[in-house]
Amino acid sequence: MGKLSTITLFAACAIGAVASDAIGPKISAKSAVLMDADSGKVLWGRNIHQPRFPASTTKILTAILLIERCRMDEAITAPEDIETIGEASIHLKPKEQVSAGDMLKAIMLRSANDACCAVANHISGSVEEFAKLMNDRAKELGCLNTHFTNPNGLNDPNHQTTAFDLAMMARHAMTDPTFREVAKLRKTKIARSINQADRWLISKNKLLKTDKTVEGVKTGYTNPAGRCFVGSATRNGFRLLTVVLKSEDWIVDTNALLDYGFKTFTLKPSEGLAKPIEIKGGTIGKLDLTAATPATVVKPNETLQWVARIPNHVSAPVVKGQVLGHWEAVDGDGFVRRVDAIAPVDVPLAPFASRLVGGNPGVILIALVLGTGAYALRRRARSLV
Repeated sequence: MGKLSTITLFAACAIGAVASDAIGPKISAKSAVLMDADSGKVLWGRNIHQPRFPASTTKILTAILLIERCRMDEAITAPEDIETIGEASIHLKPKEQVSAGDMLKAIMLRSANDACCAVANHISGSVEEFAKLMNDRAKELGCLNTHFTNPNGLNDPNHQTTAFDLAMMARHAMTDPTFREVAKLRKTKIARSINQADRWLISKNKLLKTDKTVEGVKTGYTNPAGRCFVGSATRNGFRLLTVVLKSEDWIVDTNALLDYGFKTFTLKPSEGLAKPIEIKGGTIGKLDLTAATPATVVKPNETLQWVARIPNHVSAPVVKGQVLGHWEAVDGDGFVRRVDAIAPVDVPLAPFASRLVGGNPGVILIALVLGTGAYALRRRARSLV
């Protein structure tokens, strides 16, 4: 999946009917979302835009910013007041140094509040400035009902988001290989500069032990927020994202969402998505574009009518995987689906003479003959002077 624009993300996910409780899974969560990770379509939801306390699921956005703003081998130094941060922690000491990669593991597995504050200070200089950065990034991801005041999710009346917005954050996060690798870890050991007694981290995500298709993502709990979980699971190439907020049992609720999603929807080939495009100035004159997404999640027996939004030509050079247009289809729920049209191979610039005449071999030969003749005439003229 490539980079996703805010407009595309929000428009895509906001459109389309959301299945009601009457035909969906039976869960206890006050708010919940089941989302197709590839298209961003909400397959089922309950109170998806109702603001709620997210607890430590907040840390998904903190992790996104850490990955985007830091090298994983970059040293992060804990501030002087780090020991005042409450609840879950890795017991950082003032001025202790831990790499960004290990801070990421501490945030995702231990749910370390102190690690989040150390990261916030490192990136923005303070928790308050980092919260502004979080809110700006959330809007860029299409999360329009999110307002965070801290990087860890400790309770604050003004720190709220929605099930839909958390699914959007997870959707983006799961496109990043570093995030995916850490999110699925069950246990790991980190390197530290001071506290050598607290180096082993064990994930709080119990589903990683019981379901091999589960890939993360983040648990959360405070008294006001209740049990919260944002999850991802992939079966047969079909990835679903789940969010449950204020749940009585997040494991039961998440399993119910996954069972419903994988039984109700199916993955079908994105058929007929191929289109030739003219390449100007390239080593080849035409290229058959292919679909970036080879299959699409649909309801059983549902067919999609794809419309090409692809220009007639582009200029070389073209890079393998480059997006050169897209196909669109409107499904039965009114949801607009998009599949990128990509180049299957590289197309370098043609040599100068070839580019000059459009790559036609006959014209190239004539041009060479004429050029040679003109050069011979110039030499003869000089010799007669």
